[in-house]
Amino acid sequence: MRGIIDKIIGFFKSHHELHIKRNVITYGVCLVIATILWFLNTLNKEYSTELTYPIRYADLPKGKLLVSEPPKEMTLEVKAHGFTLLRYSIGTSFLPIVVNVSSLVDKKDLLEYTINTEDIKERIASQLNSDIKLIKVKPETITFKFSQFGSKKVPVIPQVDYTLKRQYMLKNNISVIPNEVEISGPASILDTLKGVYTSPLKLKELSKDVTKNVSFEEIPGTQISENGAKVKIEIERFTEAKKKSTIHVKNLPDSLLIRLFPQNIDFTFDVGLSRYESISDTNFSFSVDYTQIANNPAALKVTVDKQPAHIKSLVLMPESVEYLIEKKK
Repeated sequence: MRGIIDKIIGFFKSHHELHIKRNVITYGVCLVIATILWFLNTLNKEYSTELTYPIRYADLPKGKLLVSEPPKEMTLEVKAHGFTLLRYSIGTSFLPIVVNVSSLVDKKDLLEYTINTEDIKERIASQLNSDIKLIKVKPETITFKFSQFGSKKVPVIPQVDYTLKRQYMLKNNISVIPNEVEISGPASILDTLKGVYTSPLKLKELSKDVTKNVSFEEIPGTQISENGAKVKIEIERFTEAKKKSTIHVKNLPDSLLIRLFPQNIDFTFDVGLSRYESISDTNFSFSVDYTQIANNPAALKVTVDKQPAHIKSLVLMPESVEYLIEKKK
């Protein structure tokens, strides 16, 4: 008898739990439907908010360069329905607001000009989504500062850091093609510009000619007529040469004679094989200066007055000479 009673109680208990679960599901469905209806109703209303748009400046005045940094973004106070604002918040950003500068600058000779964004609000509004109503624009003003745009030719200066193998030297100075370029930009930059540098080039243990294409170092606010240059480095073997030359005396009074000991000087230098035969002692000039005697030195220092451009490691023997001064008879 007790078993029958327990089965009856269990049946009613399970039936009651099922009824509760059905009620919960029904309530949940109703709640979701109500939320969706509320959300749709809310999105259908009009709201005021602020949206941030990027700005792109176009049609700059000819012959001038923009040297200031006007704002890159514009904050717009707008009115729009919730659906439109939702699309903006979950979608991609709006296209940039385009400001055509030349059409806003009344006096073409001005180098500084300020516009009120309130005056161009209609132009801005025309670039917005038709569902968005523009109320206000920030910043209230935008200032443009220009510099006159000019051009001039300047030399190209190669930047080369190099090392050579033993017994090698430069045959000629490092050359660059083109050796000058035309650069355009604001007068404030061009007035002080002495040249255009190539991008740094590093070369090690050179033993043969090298030609490299290089770009130019960027100079902000300018344009260079060429995209880059060609740097040429000519290398050759060298040998040591030995010569002898007479020492001259500078600033000697007409009333005096001076004897030097020795009168001639020996010297050695390194020279490329291609120039070895063509260099003679007449390509060099050495002297002492009589005005050194005011300090009563024991010997006069020999100075180099002339030497060929393409030699290196010039050594004088001796570097100074003794002297004897006599009066002319």
